[in-house]
Amino acid sequence: MQVIKNKIIIQGPKVHEVGYRVFLLNRALTSGLTGFSAYNHTSSENLQQIEICIEGETDAVEDFVTGLDVNIPIHAMVEKISIEPYNRRVIKIVDYMHLVQVEQLDKGIPAILSIQSSQEKMLDKQDLMLEKQDQMIEKQDLMIEKQEQMIDTQKQTNKEIQTLRYDLKTEMNERFNKIEHELEQVKEALHKHGIMAL
Repeated sequence: MQVIKNKIIIQGPKVHEVGYRVFLLNRALTSGLTGFSAYNHTSSENLQQIEICIEGETDAVEDFVTGLDVNIPIHAMVEKISIEPYNRRVIKIVDYMHLVQVEQLDKGIPAILSIQSSQEKMLDKQDLMLEKQDQMIEKQDLMIEKQEQMIDTQKQTNKEIQTLRYDLKTEMNERFNKIEHELEQVKEALHKHGIMAL
């Protein structure tokens, strides 16, 4: 069987960032191509392009190319597809798959670093919140301590008031009893002198 090499340009307002190259890679694997590469470009008219180079036996190339204008990724918008013979080296499909994996990893690294940075910021905020909570707890402990001191002071004051009332009551009772006793003596003295009857 004859080996064919072709260069294909897919052009349109939206052919980048829609998973088109992976979509085409799957198609190339299914078709049985031996060589494949796909790279994003922008045309002179500012339209997005994908430049594809393929290599394979006639049947595999025909299978890949058939329906290429109809079978496209869901969010892609294609205006034009051109196919022309290609005479330069085409990268082996397995090697291209490795390149795509490296590219995906390379794209993922900034995302991972961004997530890590976000997590570090969140941890810093959590540390600040915990610090503030600790400060609030310290303030609450101080308030509770002051409340306990106030309660102790109130208890002491109440005790002193009760003691004072008891002392006053005792003293008043003693004075009253003394006055009563003195009145009795005055009455008796008056009675002895006949001034007053008992």
